[in-house]
Amino acid sequence: MNPIYIHTRLFLIIVPFFISLISFSQEKQKVYMSMDTKMVVDEYRLIEVTLRTRVEGKFHPIQDAEVEILMKTEKSDKNLANILTNTEGVASLVIEKDYSYFKDEQGKYTILAQFKGNDNFKKANKKVKVRDLFLEAGFNEIDSIKKINISVLEFIKDSLTIPEKDIDFKVFVDRMFADLELASGSFTKGKSEVIIPNNIPGDPNGKINLIIVVDERDYKLVELTKEINWGVPLKVEEVRNKNATTISYIAFMITSVIVISIFGLLLSRRINNKS
Repeated sequence: MNPIYIHTRLFLIIVPFFISLISFSQEKQKVYMSMDTKMVVDEYRLIEVTLRTRVEGKFHPIQDAEVEILMKTEKSDKNLANILTNTEGVASLVIEKDYSYFKDEQGKYTILAQFKGNDNFKKANKKVKVRDLFLEAGFNEIDSIKKINISVLEFIKDSLTIPEKDIDFKVFVDRMFADLELASGSFTKGKSEVIIPNNIPGDPNGKINLIIVVDERDYKLVELTKEINWGVPLKVEEVRNKNATTISYIAFMITSVIVISIFGLLLSRRINNKS
């Protein structure tokens, strides 16, 4: 038999074998999982699970990965949902406000998240324990003084009670890019009071969205929102002027880019002609 033919056959057999060994030996990428919860009082609770991997020292989101979200119960773990991560690597679940959670003796419920892994990524899991915090707020205006009276209760051992430890809070006004902080404080015997400035820009009707935020380890993120006409009405003329200014600025930028591009093209042709 021709030696060249034998060597060729051996080469065709051995090379795929080594390639398969290399592929098999490649380790799956590690998955970094995080889980956040936010309760919007009287509306819903949001659970967000994020999956990322690290390549060359940089984190990258893992897209289209199935995440199972569960709640721990007395006998077993109850499935709440199976959700695929989006382009940012986030799987989001909204739970209605009236949902009944299984709570332990301390009044905490446990949320679990798990990713079973696939051909490219290792499995990962995360667990958080949360205790319900109940926020209430009264909004009063007397003699042009705008005041919010806030009270707080926590759920422990099947009953509502005033928290023993100090709990900090902040008050924001909703803004498009970043919420503006208006006040901060802490609860004393479950109560607190803040005064809101009178010069907050609102919509044309003077309405603003106020957000009271508690961000504590035991309760995670808790928000109470309120739309109220405590803002300074934004005049329609002012809105039009802003829009006109924005349009003029955009037009100026577009014109400038076109002029610079034409000038650069003409200069390039002139240089080429000389050369």
